[in-house]
Amino acid sequence: MAPVRATVQAVPLVATAIVMLDSATDFFPDAPLVGVITPVRLAVLAGLVATVVTAPRLATFRTRLDLAIALLLLSAIATTYVGGHPDAPLRALLTALATFYLLVGVRRSQPESWRAVALLALVCVTAAATSAFAQVTNEAPTGFCRTGLFTDVDCDSGGAGSMIRATGTFANPNLLAAFLVLLTPIALLTAVTVAERTARIAVVTVGLLAYGAVLTTFSRAGCVAAAAGLLVLGGAYWLAPRLGR
Repeated sequence: MAPVRATVQAVPLVATAIVMLDSATDFFPDAPLVGVITPVRLAVLAGLVATVVTAPRLATFRTRLDLAIALLLLSAIATTYVGGHPDAPLRALLTALATFYLLVGVRRSQPESWRAVALLALVCVTAAATSAFAQVTNEAPTGFCRTGLFTDVDCDSGGAGSMIRATGTFANPNLLAAFLVLLTPIALLTAVTVAERTARIAVVTVGLLAYGAVLTTFSRAGCVAAAAGLLVLGGAYWLAPRLGR
């Protein structure tokens, strides 16, 4: 019975890995397997079911955001069906919300999973950041260019002074910046999981690379958010070491 339970407990973490890797690299096919069920949605569903089986308590999924999420979902349903809009955005929202509760369930039912999540975040930001730098260093056209810090221009007519805005593995620079800003602090937690000094230096180096990749997007909001995130991380580490741990 123990091996079966251990296997079921592993399913939510595997599903989390699939979602995170797909968000960073678009690794899995977007074509539905059947109906509207894509491989990623199937993984999320399997992870939620496995979490409910291993931790069948409402408290496992309850968060302070539940009321706001319920209002968001109701407004999306009303907009879709009362307003007569396509239901694809609603399906995307449901997938995002299901992923949110999957991660909540994983963290609540398996407290030590933060180590695995941090390692996955490190892999994801590495993939996104290195692809962003590759676009800039190889002058690969992304369709997004900027002259100076504030003016977007067409890459074909920007002239010699135009700078490529990196998109990495994403559709546009702002999505890449948001992804890196959200996941890089989690990726840096990997440094806590390793005892060897050079391994920690390697993790921090990847983190700095990811924050550097935010600069290659020339996203103003992304750069401000990244700076704020670094200030919070520094404050937690040096000013509140107990919180930092």
